[in-house]
Amino acid sequence: MNILKTSGFIALSLASFYIAYITGTGDILNYINFADPLNELAFCVCSLLFGIGSIFFAFTKNEIEVPCSKELDNQYYNESI
Repeated sequence: MNILKTSGFIALSLASFYIAYITGTGDILNYINFADPLNELAFCVCSLLFGIGSIFFAFTKNEIEVPCSKELDNQYYNESI
């Protein structure tokens, strides 16, 4: 399951890097008409950030340990009532 999740994130990052590349070279203008060059620049930056985030999440661990006690759980439960 972990290999499948990692490969999915890597595929997403490759796709977003490809979209950023064709946006940077101007080939995407054959498919999408941007109203302003700043919109095209923002789209390129967003796709680059999405690619970087996908690679980051592909290689992080799944387990997050948060130390918590029964007293804190009971206190939270009593406050929420």
